[in-house]
Amino acid sequence: MRQSITLVFLGSLYLTLGLVPIHAATERWKGPLAQASMACLQQNAAALATIQQSAEKGEYEGVVALAAYWVCKSDSSQAKPWLEKASGMGSGWASQVLAQYLSKESPSMNNTQNLLIYLTRAALQGNAWAARELGVIYLNGAVGLAANPVKASYWARYAEDVKEIVPDVFYLAESYAKGWGVPKNQEKAKALYAETFTTLRQAVAQGDPYADMLFYLAYSKGYGVKKDPKEALHWVQKAAQKGYPEAVAALKALSNGGK
Repeated sequence: MRQSITLVFLGSLYLTLGLVPIHAATERWKGPLAQASMACLQQNAAALATIQQSAEKGEYEGVVALAAYWVCKSDSSQAKPWLEKASGMGSGWASQVLAQYLSKESPSMNNTQNLLIYLTRAALQGNAWAARELGVIYLNGAVGLAANPVKASYWARYAEDVKEIVPDVFYLAESYAKGWGVPKNQEKAKALYAETFTTLRQAVAQGDPYADMLFYLAYSKGYGVKKDPKEALHWVQKAAQKGYPEAVAALKALSNGGK
């Protein structure tokens, strides 16, 4: 797949708990996912016990948080059962991570079939990133799957309909800029980037660390701006200073050479 796994440590929190406006992110990261961050990065036993108890009770946020904990620990064997459960409970993020795990495996017909299952589930759970990936796969074909321009076009349109998730507007704009599954359209790409940055600036003004993290994404990947590692570092540090789990994990990865 053309898009690399991005912001995967505690997993794309914009999708973890479903479709939420960007300004709601500040509240989202204070709950079980913050406990997952403490358990993983600070080795906080009490935090781990809290999310385990919640997960074992079948509580949605606890299940997602425990999955996030094992993803943060880079233990896919422990993460997958909880990701499966979270995916079945409606977490587009969990479905996305399962698809991302599959994308790392050797290509095969079975792999392609399972990848389509998770991506389709994630897309139907409101994950526009997954819809984008489906568009790319159907455009290019895969092992055991012939290219299908009709389906590629369908998922490209579907992704655009779910563009209220800001990071996916990045991906959609990038798609129009580079012609991924849709005709190149620089003017549309420019408009989508402008829309995204307007929303992010409003969120930054409200002190939202989620928005800081998305500016990090923009400057580290070059979405709508020129790549600027120094500026990207500024934004991820700003988010981490507010205790945002994903930023803390990203800084840890950067200090380890991006691993």
